[in-house]
Amino acid sequence: MSERKTTSSLTQKTVKGFFWAYTSFLGGKGLNFLTTVILARLLLPAEFGLVGYCLVVIQYVDILNSAGIDTALIARREKVEEAANAAFVANILFGIGCFIITWLIAPLVAAFFKAPEIVPLFRALGLSLPLTGIGVVPDTMLKREMKFHLSIISDIGRNVVKGAASVVFALLGWGVWSLVWGQVIGVLVGSIISWIVARWKPTWKFDREATRSIVGYGSHIILLETAGAFRNNVDYLLVGRILGAASLGFYTMAYRMPELIIRSLNYVIGDVSLPALASVQSDRPKLHKFYFGYLRFLSMFVFPVGVGLAFTAPVIIPLFLSDKWIPAIVPTSLISIALAITALGFVPGVLYKAISRPDILNKLAISKMPIAVLILWYCTRWGIVGVAAGQILIAVISVSLDMGIVNRVMHYPFRDLFGAISPALISTLSMAIVLFFVKEIVPVDGLVQLILMVALGGLTYLGVFWLINRDALLLGATTIRSALLRRKTSPKTVLEVASDD
Repeated sequence: MSERKTTSSLTQKTVKGFFWAYTSFLGGKGLNFLTTVILARLLLPAEFGLVGYCLVVIQYVDILNSAGIDTALIARREKVEEAANAAFVANILFGIGCFIITWLIAPLVAAFFKAPEIVPLFRALGLSLPLTGIGVVPDTMLKREMKFHLSIISDIGRNVVKGAASVVFALLGWGVWSLVWGQVIGVLVGSIISWIVARWKPTWKFDREATRSIVGYGSHIILLETAGAFRNNVDYLLVGRILGAASLGFYTMAYRMPELIIRSLNYVIGDVSLPALASVQSDRPKLHKFYFGYLRFLSMFVFPVGVGLAFTAPVIIPLFLSDKWIPAIVPTSLISIALAITALGFVPGVLYKAISRPDILNKLAISKMPIAVLILWYCTRWGIVGVAAGQILIAVISVSLDMGIVNRVMHYPFRDLFGAISPALISTLSMAIVLFFVKEIVPVDGLVQLILMVALGGLTYLGVFWLINRDALLLGATTIRSALLRRKTSPKTVLEVASDD
């Protein structure tokens, strides 16, 4: 009975954390999208492309900024206070070092992209790295304790300020600099809010073993995240280098909506599931239940959202961004499908981190990298549409490797995987058929067409899912409601039911 209560409590806390974390992402990214709609009408695609050049490289430097220490701090079970102090000092030093790096490599970045005008832009954006580093530990401590309802404050605050500042600067005629200074000011405000909300203070109590352990763990994460960042951004590098700033602007915009909902969900799953899985890492049956529960929960969201965006992109982009962004329509549709597939491969990665085996992730990332580079490089001959289509092929290959390896390492049978994702897959295919006929047959355009597609598509998905596996929907609704209202819930929840099929 005690074990059931513990499992139920952890699941309830996890689902509640998921809700708040995803609310944070949707709120923050939703604000980003709103400001993007405004900025898309004020700025040119090439201006978005110039900032895109800078941000794609800044992301690589930012990996050194956190040095994987945030992940190590979440996974750590002993001497947490000492580890947090060591992480705080390390993040300050790394932040300063990373700013110096951005200042020095700015001319090289400009030469790579054949755009000398980005040197001052890149150096200014480098200020965001030490400002981010200052707030890493307070924010990590909130996530470690699964207080996502508090971390949402800094996330939304950062995005509100970033968006508002960018729009004001754009209206003042600052052009591409409005995006740069909006980013820097938003990061500063986000770090300040993290300190205020977390109420964490360094005690300057250090331990040699804790410091060595957390830095050592972080070194594995650096390699992993560097490989992951290269994989996630190699398309930007190739588009920017080969196709130019305007194409990169269109491609960047094509990523905005899929990233808003689908890729953001990956990060939420990572933030919420890592502390949950780490807490049961020695209990294999519970680990199995939570792993497949996350896969089911994730597929219930990303499959319909990815396919839904693919069908509605031709309506959304002209309606909200204006006709000058029409070249981004087809890439948006293709990228939406690719990210929905890729999302499944994110859960195995979290599992490896939870059981302190990031070395497996490093090996997988290294093996995937040349495949991704070759496919995307070859696809650039068909422009940004070809690159977006290449993402789907890469997603299928990558997820196949991820699932095959985790099933071998953890001895999880493939039937559990298919049992977890098949209800969402079948329901999504049914929804796609309905969306196709609505788009082709119904004689309405614009906002009315979008509302009709969302309504009919959503009803179709939920209806078919109800017929296939109504228990999952009921358990999901019950678990979320119980978690949010702090009521007791059944020990069997949506995160565990996958193992029963």
